[in-house]
Amino acid sequence: MGKGEILLGIAAFAVVTAILYGWGLRRSMTQADDLRRILLSRGAGRVRRYLKQHDTVALQDMTRLVTGLRGGQPWSRHRITVSDPAAFARELADYMTEQRLLDKTPDGRYRLRH
Repeated sequence: MGKGEILLGIAAFAVVTAILYGWGLRRSMTQADDLRRILLSRGAGRVRRYLKQHDTVALQDMTRLVTGLRGGQPWSRHRITVSDPAAFARELADYMTEQRLLDKTPDGRYRLRH
């Protein structure tokens, strides 16, 4: 093995290490936002399943549905849990309305958008 091959191997190792470090750093910086999005997505799924069996859902029902909701990224031990179901239900209702998944009825309840 020549000196050129050794230097090329060291350079390749350094490049791969830098790429993996950058990817890990970026992932750790955006992890909180990613976990929040995962939790909102899971909550939206629960509400949509509920609305397939019911016509409308009230904010109190959403609070009950998201109580104990947990989420996490694959291959990560970091998890997020709903600690304040009432506040999260309000945030979830706003999120689902912004995403055009729900419509707000005049009586303050929510229904699936068709």
